[in-house]
Amino acid sequence: MTRSLPRRRLGLRAAAVGIAAIAILGLLGAPRADAAPASCVPFGTAQIPPGVPSTGDRTGLDRFATYTGAQAPARVDLRTEKTQYNRFWEFALTDSGTLLTRALKTGTWHVVPLPSCLRGRLVGISLDDDELVGVDRAGWIYTMDNVTQSPLLWNWTSAWGAMLWTGPGRTLPDDRRGGWALSVTSPWDNRAYLDIAGRVHPSGQAKMTMIPALTGDGSRITYADPWLPNDDSYEIGSPLGGRFRSVSLSAAGSTTFVINRYGDMFTRTFDFDSSGADSVFFRYSWDPQTGKPSATNLTQETFDRSTAAVQLPAADWTRQPKIPGEISSTITVASTGPGPEKRELRVEGRRDGRIGFWHKGLHAKTWNFTATGSPLQGRMLANSAADRSSETLAAPKPWNLSTTLPSRTAAVDGQTLIDIGLPYSVIDPRMLDEVGLTAAPSRYRLSVDAFDPAVTSRQATVTTPSGRRIAIVLHTADGMRMTPSRPGLTDTPRHLVGAIEIPHDAYRDRAHDPELRRFVDTWMRGKSIAPITLSATTTDLVVR
Repeated sequence: MTRSLPRRRLGLRAAAVGIAAIAILGLLGAPRADAAPASCVPFGTAQIPPGVPSTGDRTGLDRFATYTGAQAPARVDLRTEKTQYNRFWEFALTDSGTLLTRALKTGTWHVVPLPSCLRGRLVGISLDDDELVGVDRAGWIYTMDNVTQSPLLWNWTSAWGAMLWTGPGRTLPDDRRGGWALSVTSPWDNRAYLDIAGRVHPSGQAKMTMIPALTGDGSRITYADPWLPNDDSYEIGSPLGGRFRSVSLSAAGSTTFVINRYGDMFTRTFDFDSSGADSVFFRYSWDPQTGKPSATNLTQETFDRSTAAVQLPAADWTRQPKIPGEISSTITVASTGPGPEKRELRVEGRRDGRIGFWHKGLHAKTWNFTATGSPLQGRMLANSAADRSSETLAAPKPWNLSTTLPSRTAAVDGQTLIDIGLPYSVIDPRMLDEVGLTAAPSRYRLSVDAFDPAVTSRQATVTTPSGRRIAIVLHTADGMRMTPSRPGLTDTPRHLVGAIEIPHDAYRDRAHDPELRRFVDTWMRGKSIAPITLSATTTDLVVR
């Protein structure tokens, strides 16, 4: 999440940001001297969104020394911790930590001058849009900005984290090989994204930056965001209800690409901002936005309610077609130009004994193969023609939660917060109780098994006063936390926003089901989907 700060109609939005700054900076303090990034690059232009338009200008490249060593690759076709590319440049990192660059598809490599404290220190790189990150052996992240511009403008910072990319720096969530990547969506190179209804939305006046990384057994995708607290609590719920175990990950333009050991692949376009979590700067709705035009910019979208809001829930994972051949664990997704979801997927592999890569557009149905003759970079996978995703599933979460739904006579609920324009993703329902905005219980009870807060949608039930169980879908999106937290559920309440939805067929036929019809007419207020705000621990759930 990387946002500029346009004017806000409601002073509450600015107040929410201010409170966040005080809380986070007070908690984080300064890092220990023995656990900090290199100190010579504390500030850089990456901290000042949105940057300048992409040009690919090569002015200044001739000032970089020509590389004469033997470690430069002949080709750069895949994004790995040692080789990277965007629409204008290729980069390579040697075993000694020397960073190399050349203009895309040209022959001469040059040595990128590094700040003194980074020379020989970098062991991995990742590039997307106009940013490149390097990491050192301890996993500390360093960002080089303006990498779609003249090399004269390239500059570094070690800063990362709240507030507003001024945090003292952070390490990767997990530094496994092939398990992390930089993702950037900018107003210049991507410009827009799609919501679940396929409607185009402006990405904003700044950038969406994050580093997703596989953690644990590969079923968790933790992401580091330079505007959020430096912790491991923010996740992209992995495929198949958060249980799909990946062996490799790639990311670009907010699109994450994962693969398991049997060659089953999924993609998802997801960011903190587009997922429903950032109500300070974005306007969301759980209702269909049929008939409303897309806004031309983020400010218009935020305040002009005649334009379409971002429709929730966030789009889920898309299963990609299997590759008809040998493949390795080295995968790549890259943006191909301005516009939503213009992405290319690449997977290293072999065909007829020749090494190369399989490739296709994000939404294409078939894969093509390009032979390169390059050395194999990944480990070969047991790719199968059949789907074997179910063979790599992690255990379900142990959190089975239940709560009485609040009465609809409450003064404030999830829909109220949306209607009056409050930044509801920072307002935990327990806070409402603390200030006297309590809600009487209804006679309906919500139950959800194996609740994983990282997952966007899951099956749940509502029990009526007569004991009848109604199948519903419970959608959630992360809240905007003010202080660092731990992953998953703990004894400390975790705030989420969400909605209760009646499945389409049941809602359509509700006239034939008196108890369902009564629940829809009363608690759901006649709609098929009802916004809520909720707060969860390992043992309890509060809904408003």
